[in-house]
Amino acid sequence: MKFIFVDAENIGLNQVGNVKATLTDKVFVFTKNRQVIELSERKLFQVFSSYPTGSNQADFYIIGNLVGVLASLSDEQKKQCQFVLWSQDNALVMAFEFQCRLHQVSCLIALPPKNLTKAVPAVIKKEVTAEDRILNYFKRPRLAESVRAMVQLSKPDFTRVLNKFIHNELIIRDPKNKKKWVLKKSA
Repeated sequence: MKFIFVDAENIGLNQVGNVKATLTDKVFVFTKNRQVIELSERKLFQVFSSYPTGSNQADFYIIGNLVGVLASLSDEQKKQCQFVLWSQDNALVMAFEFQCRLHQVSCLIALPPKNLTKAVPAVIKKEVTAEDRILNYFKRPRLAESVRAMVQLSKPDFTRVLNKFIHNELIIRDPKNKKKWVLKKSA
C-alpha cells in the first residue's frame, strides 16, 4: 500500500494530474487552489486545505500528517507500506525523508529536485539539524569520534544523539569492524 503526499502548492495543477494511484493507495493533496481541489476530488484523492495561509504552512501540515499516519501504523503495517512525496521543495523533501528514515519505512520522492539556481537562504541551511548530518555521515561505516569531530558537537550532545539512534536502531555496529557504526539500512 502506498501513502502518497502531494504538495500541490509546490508542483501545480499539471503535476497533480500526473499522480497515479491504485484503489488501495491513499493520496493526500495539500492545496488551497480551487482547480486542484476539483481535480483531486474527481480522482478520489483526499484534499487538505484547512491549514493557515502563509510561507511553508502546507509543508508543516504535510509533515504533521505524515507523522500522524506513521504513528497510527503498527511495525508490521509499516513494513508493507511505501510513503511517496510529490514535491520539488528541497527542505520538505529532506524533512519527509528524515521522518521516513526515523520510522524505518520505505520512502520515494516522485519528482527530481528543483535546480538551485538562486542562492540558498541561510535559514534553509540552519534547518539541517545536527541529527540529520550525523545520520548522513553514517551512510558508510565510521568511528563515532570521527563523526563527532565532523559535526563539531560537544561530547555530551553527540553521545545523547548517538544513544538515541542506537536505541531506535537507526545505526548499528558495522559487521566487518565492530569499532565502527553504520546506518542499519547500509549494513
